[in-house]
Amino acid sequence: MRPSMMREALRTQGLKLTRARAAMCEVLGTAAGHLHVAEVHRRARRIVPGIGLATVYRAMELLARLGLIRPVHMEHRHRHYAPVEAVHGHHLVCTGCGRVVEFSDCRVDRLARSLARRTGYRIDAHSIELYGRCRPCQESAQAAPRTRGARPRWASAT
Repeated sequence: MRPSMMREALRTQGLKLTRARAAMCEVLGTAAGHLHVAEVHRRARRIVPGIGLATVYRAMELLARLGLIRPVHMEHRHRHYAPVEAVHGHHLVCTGCGRVVEFSDCRVDRLARSLARRTGYRIDAHSIELYGRCRPCQESAQAAPRTRGARPRWASAT
């Protein structure tokens, strides 16, 4: 979604377009991929040097509630966000390095219609995230097998 469309959506909702929100619309609307909050903050500070991390978190939550961005859940990692596009996308998430690849090939519509008939739900949207290892992580795992009981890099330490 273009930054101008995001800004207009905020105005249409009767919300103030603060310098911080405008900066975040610019950052998110021009991003080539998914960004985590710290990266949005870093990029937004180039536009509005005084923007705080708490402001970025609040604005990200607002933009997500408005449906302008969507969270991309990174199992056991920080959540990433992506602008909502006209066509929906799904994600392949590497559990080794955290790399995310978006894909749009989706054949869930028939299943969604069947579930709606069976359960009485009105299904408005869906999201698919598939977890596994990208080719480089598979190759590095073969070259250096994990120590027995060792946790993968993405798993949080307890």
